[in-house]
Amino acid sequence: MNDKIYQNQTINSTLLHFAPAFQRRVPAPPPQGGRRFGFSMPETFKMLEPCKNLGGGRVRLTYYNPDAKSVSVFGIGGSMPDEYPMEKDEDGYWTVEFDATPGIHVHRYRVDGVVTYNPMMPFAFSTQEPCNIFEAVDESCGWYLMQDVPHGDLRMEYYRSSYTGRWKVSWIYTPPGYEEHPEKTYPVLYLQHGAGEDETGWIDMGKVNYILDNMIAEGKCEEMLVVMNSGFAFRPGEAMGIDGGGFEQELLCDCIPMIEEKYRVKTDRDSRAIAGLSMGSFQAQKIGLTHLDRFASIGVIIGGVNRARLGYTAKVFDDLPKLNSQLKVFFASNGEQEPNCESNREQMKALYEGGLTNSVYYSCPGYHELTVCRNSLREFLPMLFK
Repeated sequence: MNDKIYQNQTINSTLLHFAPAFQRRVPAPPPQGGRRFGFSMPETFKMLEPCKNLGGGRVRLTYYNPDAKSVSVFGIGGSMPDEYPMEKDEDGYWTVEFDATPGIHVHRYRVDGVVTYNPMMPFAFSTQEPCNIFEAVDESCGWYLMQDVPHGDLRMEYYRSSYTGRWKVSWIYTPPGYEEHPEKTYPVLYLQHGAGEDETGWIDMGKVNYILDNMIAEGKCEEMLVVMNSGFAFRPGEAMGIDGGGFEQELLCDCIPMIEEKYRVKTDRDSRAIAGLSMGSFQAQKIGLTHLDRFASIGVIIGGVNRARLGYTAKVFDDLPKLNSQLKVFFASNGEQEPNCESNREQMKALYEGGLTNSVYYSCPGYHELTVCRNSLREFLPMLFK
């Protein structure tokens, strides 16, 4: 067999599920004291949701492991600051209840001192590895959940990286009616993930497709395509950095040409925007400001507006009135519990007062997490492609 088969990059590529696991998978005590999750129905089986919203901001998490001596759950991020010990019942189900702010919570479990996952809970890719997530919701969360409105499509496209030679994947959101109106062309938002995530982040955790569906249905933003790529493009032995290595080359030379060949999109600069969260916000800022002939709107979501880190790109800030004439929108946001929130607010204020009047700064309660990113995206989208 050709050894290349062992290096095929699709070996480790998977897609996850849409329906809740607990509705189709039953935890069963293993035979002979081993550990597994099976499909048989134990006498003690309880149809307990692994995450239950109890109302008033309170949630209950459930984990099944009859052999464990201790189980706790802890968050990855400031909105879930504590480690919560779970209590075991006579059938081996561990539960805990606690207050959680509305939004998404990335978390893991500690079982007898070993950090692990709950296979009955939803998974996403965050903090550089798969992790469990749950949603704490209240009546204020409907704008990013699935509603009874026309829905756009999520599509996956492959393209070859001219920088690494590897195949890359783009996830593309097309708005409702895209197929029914072949005469229409659309603007495009290129939207990047953070350092701990991948190209699925804005879909799995950001719920970007539901946000767009709902906002388009309400007339709150323009119809658009959203293109999401992996922001990492490193050759073997190349040092990693937040600029993504050769990602800029991939985006400009490989991804955008592929999108403009396969999709009915507008190709003028006013119809292209670039944005990202955290690491992706640095990439969006650097690429967007370096290529103002291609992008007219830039979104810096839970990132930093820091001229020193932009290197030569920062020269565009030397003439703010000129930059203002080139940019439709320069948007930045932070969670108010992020350490750099106030410094970014002051930096954006200085840019505005210096002549960049198309700049907008937004903050909301929260941390360096996807919940703040969703809120930021809701503020940013109505500003685009007007």
